[in-house]
Amino acid sequence: MIGAIGIGNIGSIIIDRLLESGKFAPEEIIIFDRSAEKTLRFKPHGVIIASSGAEVCERSSFVFLAVKPQDAGDLFDQISRVDFSEKVIISTMTGIPMERISRNLGANKIVRIMPNVPCAVGRGVIGVTYSEAVSKEEFEMVENILSPLGKIVKVREKDFAAVTALSGSGPAFVFVVVEALIDSGLRMGLSYDVSRELILETLKGSAELLQIRGNHPGEFRHLVTSPGGTTIEGIYSLEREGLRGALMKALFDTYEKAKEFEELRNDEE
Repeated sequence: MIGAIGIGNIGSIIIDRLLESGKFAPEEIIIFDRSAEKTLRFKPHGVIIASSGAEVCERSSFVFLAVKPQDAGDLFDQISRVDFSEKVIISTMTGIPMERISRNLGANKIVRIMPNVPCAVGRGVIGVTYSEAVSKEEFEMVENILSPLGKIVKVREKDFAAVTALSGSGPAFVFVVVEALIDSGLRMGLSYDVSRELILETLKGSAELLQIRGNHPGEFRHLVTSPGGTTIEGIYSLEREGLRGALMKALFDTYEKAKEFEELRNDEE
């Protein structure tokens, strides 16, 4: 049985993808949220709606803890009496280290994940780390559970702040850039629909080219940059306006904030 406590943005994405993938029957999934309304839309699908977080944990072998990090303390109080010795906890709680989960719940089998918004369409990336107590077979099951969300990337727990900045918050920065590019098309006289399609297909194609060929981005940049041409003029403008530095600063500022949250949550009880 797969359980999930916290059916907010990430929790609902996880349940949606599990159902859409067809890998798991609805009756193999049990969920709980303190706001009952959030669970109601899953009831017609046959998903089991629990009456408490403790019930989810007791009936599940793999348990997603998907509440907001500021609610972690309350959650631990509610489920601390459950025997987690043979259960695998999968935590999405930003900034909550595995050591704190283990200390509060007496659990040893812990997987910590950082999914991002594109997981909603199965094209996300999920940073994953796990405790030594998780067996090879158990982690393979975790990979099977997570596979409908997107690509799984194993990382060290100490690097989770960087994962948060790059892939967790990264889509927000991409959306800002895409919006600016579409607006540029509008300024040049293109319709919104045409501008949007040109930009999205250009981004998808460029990303796939990098992924398939494996080249450094700079190599492909030079392929489309002719001496004295239009592209180098635009690149010069980007460098002059400091786009590269602005993006790097935005990501590093996000990383620093994520580290601050990690330290803050680690000190909480």
